[in-house]
Amino acid sequence: MTNAAKAKGSRAERQLADHLIAHGWPCERIPAGATADRGDLWVPVIEFPSIDVKDHGAHSLGAWIDRAAEQANNAGRTCGSVVWKRRGKADPAEWFWIFNVRGFLNLMEHLR
Repeated sequence: MTNAAKAKGSRAERQLADHLIAHGWPCERIPAGATADRGDLWVPVIEFPSIDVKDHGAHSLGAWIDRAAEQANNAGRTCGSVVWKRRGKADPAEWFWIFNVRGFLNLMEHLR
């Protein structure tokens, strides 16, 4: 029997991956259970942030961002991020992409 929450999360990961690919960003899902958790999605572009996808009604931003920072470290990236699917918004372009200030500044530094 499939876990409904896991299926919901996997569906959101696929939607976001497809959205990024459609906009020219190569993207792949990271299999669950990897030894060093690098997040849910991997974009093989230098310094693209690690991505942890959340499809929850309620948020836990502090814990999510802390975990995203760990995942970024595991991935060798300087920035971890969380993409939170908004209720009632099927289009990933309408979801929230969340960074802490440190991660955002690290990302912006690489764009200079």
